[in-house]
Amino acid sequence: MRWLAALVFLLIALPAGAQEGTLTVRTIPVKSFNLFSQLVTFGGLEWRGGIELASDDERFGGLSSLELTEDGSDLLAVSDRGFWFKADLVYTDGHLSGLGKTVMASILGPDGKALAGWEPGRIDGKVIVGFESRARAGLYDLGKDGFQARFRDLKLPKDVAKGPPNKELEAIGRFTSGPLAGSIVAISELNKDENGDIRAWVWGGGRKAFDFAIKQFEDYAITDLAILPDGDILTVERSFGASVLPGMAIRRIRTEDIVANGAVSPSLVFSGRMPFYRIDNMEGIAVSRLNGETRVTVVSDNNYRPEFQRTLLLQFALKR
Repeated sequence: MRWLAALVFLLIALPAGAQEGTLTVRTIPVKSFNLFSQLVTFGGLEWRGGIELASDDERFGGLSSLELTEDGSDLLAVSDRGFWFKADLVYTDGHLSGLGKTVMASILGPDGKALAGWEPGRIDGKVIVGFESRARAGLYDLGKDGFQARFRDLKLPKDVAKGPPNKELEAIGRFTSGPLAGSIVAISELNKDENGDIRAWVWGGGRKAFDFAIKQFEDYAITDLAILPDGDILTVERSFGASVLPGMAIRRIRTEDIVANGAVSPSLVFSGRMPFYRIDNMEGIAVSRLNGETRVTVVSDNNYRPEFQRTLLLQFALKR
């Protein structure tokens, strides 16, 4: 069974009376990534369209991680209120332009009770879900059980839970190719080693567990990862606080550089900030293939504050 996704989210209190099922999501086209020009190339990325998402449904928002099917036709995300969010993606002339059917369903615990229902979906495969609020990870077999799938504990290295509260586990994924094929990788948000580098771990796949570290880029924090077909890792990173304008960085980690007790310095694919770019609280990244290109899709978390923040879904072609 193919492992489709690896998602991490912060589980917070649910609104009273939350329901599962389809919902209406409005989409607003994002014509350009740069606010002041029609440029299409941004570092190692090339613009392939985007949309802003909004809904009057109180369940919607807080999207904290992202995965796409291999061909980019379906999207799967998790929200901070304990919901799956699934949508069909619409393309016009090869550019992301809208959504088809959208579904939200409660994420279930091991007892079958909502962490917050089910709704069948076309995304299949096994999905790793990481929980940031109390560092743990679970395996959900959506291919077999749809959104009725229950949490199955996926053991983490003990040191994952030793970071600052809610900063221990921020990104998780599984290598399907490359020198670490079969293993799982997890990256913390602000759990730093004695050198000030971000802690990360690799385990499973018949390998002995080991830790490594990632050099931090400016004030950015890693919020999600996606694993490329060759086994390299893309990270999406955010700079988001009262003292700075929102920023997004995307970096690439060569799998060959990941060694036990080592520190990697990822190459920079892109970095930029508001007000020059359409950037918000960027939290999720996924890769797919379309028209012979590797596509990189990123999503922002509006923190359930639609009056102040946006849910942006942006797509690029990876050029290096």
